[in-house]
Amino acid sequence: YQWAFAIAAAGITSGSIAERTQFVAYLIYSSFLTGFVYPVVSHWLWSSDGWASPTRTTGSLLFGSGAIDFAGSGVVHMVGGIAGLWGAFIEGPRIGRFDRTGRSVALRGHSASLVVSRFVSTMVRLVRLQS
Repeated sequence: YQWAFAIAAAGITSGSIAERTQFVAYLIYSSFLTGFVYPVVSHWLWSSDGWASPTRTTGSLLFGSGAIDFAGSGVVHMVGGIAGLWGAFIEGPRIGRFDRTGRSVALRGHSASLVVSRFVSTMVRLVRLQS
C-alpha cells in the first residue's frame, strides 16, 4: 500500500524532468526517492514518534498541533513536488527552449484538429460501450 504512494511521488517528479534526463538516470533518481527519501518523510508525519506527527506523545508538537495530513496527500505531493523542483533546477531548461544568445524560442503548438478528433472518437467509443 505504501509503495503505491511512493511510486505516485516519483510519478509527480517525472513530469518536471521529462525529456531532459536519460532513462537510467531517472531509474536511479526514482529508486533513491522511493527507497530512501519517501520512507523517511512519511515516518516523520505518519508515525506516532515522528517529529512532525500530530499523534506524538513525547515532546512538543510542531506548531502546537503537528502536521495534519489528510489521506496522505500532503506527504506524497510534498515529496514529489520538492523532488521535482530540485530535479528541474539541476537539469536546467529543456533543449531548444533558448537560442544561443539566451532569448526564449517560441515552441511549436500542438495540432488542435488532432486533439479534437481524438477526443470525439474517445467519446463515441464510450457511448457505444454504454449501449
